[in-house]
Amino acid sequence: MPDNGKLEVVRPGVMTTVQDLGRGGHLAEGIPPSGAFDATALKLANLLVGNEVGDHVLVGGHPGAAGLEMALRGPRLKVLSDNVIAVTGSDMQPAVNGEPIEMWTAISVRAGDEISFGVARHGVRGYLSVAGGIDVPPVLGSRSTNVRAGIGGVDGRVLKAGDILPIGAAGALADLSGRRIRADRIPVHATPAELRVVLGPQDYLFTAESVRTFLDTDWELSTTSDRMGCRFIGPALHFQPRPDYLVEQAGADPSNIVDDSICIGSIQVPSGLEPIVMGVDGPSLGGYAKIATVISPDLSRLAQLRPGEVARFRAVDPDEAHELHVAARGVGTAADLA
Repeated sequence: MPDNGKLEVVRPGVMTTVQDLGRGGHLAEGIPPSGAFDATALKLANLLVGNEVGDHVLVGGHPGAAGLEMALRGPRLKVLSDNVIAVTGSDMQPAVNGEPIEMWTAISVRAGDEISFGVARHGVRGYLSVAGGIDVPPVLGSRSTNVRAGIGGVDGRVLKAGDILPIGAAGALADLSGRRIRADRIPVHATPAELRVVLGPQDYLFTAESVRTFLDTDWELSTTSDRMGCRFIGPALHFQPRPDYLVEQAGADPSNIVDDSICIGSIQVPSGLEPIVMGVDGPSLGGYAKIATVISPDLSRLAQLRPGEVARFRAVDPDEAHELHVAARGVGTAADLA
């Protein structure tokens, strides 16, 4: 089956990268999964255009087809061969040849058409999928871009004007156009955002009052936030008296611990100030106490939170977190289509 041609980058946008659901299995080597920060949005975009949707890579799933993740302001792209596209996530005012198009819907495009995006009206990250997927070479099993590591995507970097993006093979395009996501399956990212967490693994190092403060505070997202970590501004959190073994092995700062593994969504609190939620490009090890971990389904909410907007953390138990994780893994099936 022949490929579906290519897309040409006319204007790259603020930060546009190639992403699938990420590269699992390499955290032990210090390589984060990367992938779409708002995995739900990418899965639904891929569903619309008939691509492989993929599954949660950290439990051994397939990363699915690659699309474009666009932050704050999207790109302008020239279509070099007939195809079908879908736009999900943040509303970046998508248009084809200057005419607005519907989001969460499969749209036919022709060779020579121009797909353009503006500034995000709400949220942060928009996603573009094309039938056949962005067919850049995989690195360690994934096409996702990790800009800091310089791997994946197009030469391990954000897109730039003049890039040509190859598109893989797809099925019958005529069967795809007009598909849409059910209205009740389209995520609504309200603010203040509720981010559900499982407390720990080092919540016992914080005072009980500080754990309550952590859960009762409206935290403001800092401008110093990105795919590696999202920093929140709010009251200082305080620690229990420091055990001697931690002073000896990790240092005198009350937030220091002996380095251990970090989950995506783990919340470090360096020196008790400005909790940092680790993102999809975050490190695999760290030496700060982690008060809680954002559950995987709520990373999509975190991905769409803008600097200055507010989030509140709500504790759930591990059993509820697991049930929510299983339900989130089910996104991207025919049941999501109208």
